[in-house]
Amino acid sequence: MLKRDLEFRPRLRHCTFFVPSSGDDVLMIVGDQHFQLEQHGAQLKDFLNLKRYLDGRHTVQQISEITNVSPEDVLGIVNAFTEQSLLREENLDLENIPVDVFLKQIDKSTAMWTEQIGYHRLWSGLENQEYRKEVFLGLILETYHYINSASRHISTAISHCTDPQWKRLLSEYLAEEYNHAWMARDSLIRMGLSKEEIENAHPIIGTWSWINNLCEIAREDTLGYLACTKLFEARGTETIEGAETLQRLAEAYGYPKDCLEPLVSHVRTDVEANHTGLLEEALEGRKHIPAEQAHRAVNNLHDLKHSFDQYNDGIILYYSDVSNYIPRLKVDYFSL
Repeated sequence: MLKRDLEFRPRLRHCTFFVPSSGDDVLMIVGDQHFQLEQHGAQLKDFLNLKRYLDGRHTVQQISEITNVSPEDVLGIVNAFTEQSLLREENLDLENIPVDVFLKQIDKSTAMWTEQIGYHRLWSGLENQEYRKEVFLGLILETYHYINSASRHISTAISHCTDPQWKRLLSEYLAEEYNHAWMARDSLIRMGLSKEEIENAHPIIGTWSWINNLCEIAREDTLGYLACTKLFEARGTETIEGAETLQRLAEAYGYPKDCLEPLVSHVRTDVEANHTGLLEEALEGRKHIPAEQAHRAVNNLHDLKHSFDQYNDGIILYYSDVSNYIPRLKVDYFSL
């Protein structure tokens, strides 16, 4: 195996970490690979602090000086990552990426990010009933806004798409998705809100950020938008298992049995439509993707993953505050 020297600038492949509350070993997730990191004396925060300098901008020597970890130990970590193929390897001569290779990598990455989204404290907190019931209501409210935004971001993608085949595919997608928000609305009515309250509700900022980010991706990068469908169509509340979990949690929080059945029917409809397969359909018959387009699509996909983090954080922050209006109100001139 290749051994590195003190002037080498290591850059870790994109990864996520899951730190269980039980005190078990930390889980490092890279694509579809899972690695358990055993602790041998060193503190986790010290390792994570070192990890943040594995960015391709710092030499092994510099990392050692910044973190006060001996050069030998830094090299040991870098070499261990090298042996596991966990360091980024750049091919500057690569101009095109085979479609089948691209699709496999996107599948691995979206699986990793979907898993990380599922680890968010919103879900564990709801599962353990650590939050008040309004947080669960808020999740369904923001899901309503999330579903209701479909026509906006799909239409944006269509209007900025230059490929006739992709435009046709996106138009079919819009026809299937433009009027699904009523399903979440009817669930909210069963949970106790009025139709007027729901339709006049204002999304929280985390939801607006998610919607605006997706619209911007749709505007500038059709391939990236198609890749993003693999993430937002397979999100926790957009899977059969996730919908069933929501139904169970609704009852645990004291909401009527089967109150989420309309929303669950939306999930079933989406699963049957196989919207997570849009990217494969768009690339059918093509052999290569320009590397520059692939890089841009992956970066946009990664940004959307972080929008989900903000979306989940925002739900906890807003709906946990007993002073906030639920549903959220617009602030008009007469409110000033």
